Amino acid sequence: MAGAVLASSVVLTAAPSAAAAGCTSPKLKIWYDSDQYGSYLKAWFETNSGCTARVLNLRGQIFCDVGKVYDKRAKGRAPIETEMKTLPPKSKCKKFVAKGVVNYYVGEDFEDMWTWKYGDYPA
Repeated sequence: MAGAVLASSVVLTAAPSAAAAGCTSPKLKIWYDSDQYGSYLKAWFETNSGCTARVLNLRGQIFCDVGKVYDKRAKGRAPIETEMKTLPPKSKCKKFVAKGVVNYYVGEDFEDMWTWKYGDYPA
């Protein structure tokens, strides 16, 4: 039995890795919206849509010229996402740096970082 350990006549199977379960780095999502009052940039973080592992912690942080403007967490069974939040306007934040971290219960952690200018999309 591959991936199994025999202990006291009981077979224990190893938990699949997060990557094997379709779970890897967090995803940063942004959405530019507008109405009669102006335009807005909204952001949130999520796990892969195909991921079904248990998430110990999904955390997203976004920084700009004025400091930290987003810091949200979520946990539970994937797919999950953090709360969507409207970021400061272009007059206050011209450039952004974001960091996303996801910790899975199977002991694997993934991290990613993005940068972008207001009006563009993260790269």
